[in-house]
Amino acid sequence: QFFNLYFLVVALSQLFPPLQIGLLFTYIAPLAFVLAVTMCKEGFDDYKRYRTDREINTELYTRLTPGGGDVTVAAQDISVGHVLRVRANQRVPADLLLLRTKESSGILFLRTDQLDGEE
Repeated sequence: QFFNLYFLVVALSQLFPPLQIGLLFTYIAPLAFVLAVTMCKEGFDDYKRYRTDREINTELYTRLTPGGGDVTVAAQDISVGHVLRVRANQRVPADLLLLRTKESSGILFLRTDQLDGEE
C-alpha cells in the first residue's frame, strides 16, 4: 500500500513542468509494475477463497425432518429453521443453537480457530 502511494505521488509530481526530471515513462513504469503485481496477488487470493468457499458450500450435512427422518443436504441449501445433526469433528456450517449432545455431562468442545482467522 505504501509503495503504491509513493510511486503514484512521484509519477504525479512529474506532470508539473517545474518538477519534471527525466522521462515520464521512468516514473509511470514502476507504478504500473507495482499495481500489476498487486492485482495478480489479489486475483490469486480471490481464486483461493472461491475454491475454499465452493468446497465448504458443497459439504454434506444431515437435516432432521419433522416426521423423524433425515435428509442429506449441502451446506449451501441450509435455511433458517432447519434442524441439523452435527457429528464429531464435523464443521459447523452456520450459526446454530445447540439442542442436545450425546455426552452425559452435556459438555461440548467447539474449535473456534476458523472464526479467529487461524488456519
